[in-house]
Amino acid sequence: MTVTYIYHSCYLLEFDGFSLIFDFFKDEKRDDGRFWINDYLLEKKEPLYVFCTHSHSDHFNPEIFEWRTKKPDTTYIFSKEILENHEISEHKDIVFLDKLQVYEDERLKVKAFGSTDAGGSFLVNVSGQRFFHAGDLNNWHWNEEVPKHEAAGYENNYLCQLELLAENVDQLYLATFPIDPRLGKDYMRGAEQFVNRISTDYFLPMHFGDDYEKANAFSRYARLQNCTYLNVYKKGQSFEL
Repeated sequence: MTVTYIYHSCYLLEFDGFSLIFDFFKDEKRDDGRFWINDYLLEKKEPLYVFCTHSHSDHFNPEIFEWRTKKPDTTYIFSKEILENHEISEHKDIVFLDKLQVYEDERLKVKAFGSTDAGGSFLVNVSGQRFFHAGDLNNWHWNEEVPKHEAAGYENNYLCQLELLAENVDQLYLATFPIDPRLGKDYMRGAEQFVNRISTDYFLPMHFGDDYEKANAFSRYARLQNCTYLNVYKKGQSFEL
């Protein structure tokens, strides 16, 4: 399996015979100068699953609907929250999942979980290996900007969503999760709580802008939890797992 960081919260997972892409924001160039999506992914002659966790513009780009003209065997799996977006109201061939709803076919099984912002998150099972894309699920405590009771409320909401996930899965092969430096000195808190609660083999960051150094600082904590943090240094970086 190959996993590629495209940009922001967008990851591409390539398996033998099909691919998954999550929360496409914008295309990025490969080392060979070609674009990851338009020049590579859409040229692959195999099924594609397009996931979208919510309707924020940095996670949902309507351009994804044009992909089917080049790849007819494309399945769209969206959070039900996106139904509120008028831009996709006429698309009848999308799988919309509310929290705890399931989609399954011969290649994968998907279960939707909650978020602490809009939409949801996705747990994907492929041949017994479980992958989690958090969307905007995180401990958005903002504890340097809001009163303590408000920050505590945000954290409690996150811990409730995390506990629900933990009740359904005790081991993840790969998690992609926000590590957002805008949260201040405790910006890694949500990620720390995540790997404390759910055993995770591999961890990749999201939502960190261009601050690779701060995102990769989480590697030290992950190591203490027997979790392999995959350091990201650039857009379009791939990992073989």
